Amino acid sequence: MTDTTIGTNEPQGSHFWHMSFLTQNATGLSAQWRAGHWTPTPGMSRFDTMNELRRQVVAASPYLADAVMLSFDIQPNQI
Repeated sequence: MTDTTIGTNEPQGSHFWHMSFLTQNATGLSAQWRAGHWTPTPGMSRFDTMNELRRQVVAASPYLADAVMLSFDIQPNQI
């Protein structure tokens, strides 16, 4: 999966991404956020990338499988 470590000197992927989700739990609604860095396979579309990253997020957090994705973005990981 992607690394979400903040402030390290370790190598990072070529792109930064984030997703936000809305889930329902016993007390109501909950907003969830996931982010990391990743290097897409050459030729991948943004749609393919979104689906692959969501698959990885759900593999790590299965309770997000039925969550509504509110937002997704991926940008080059450089300033």
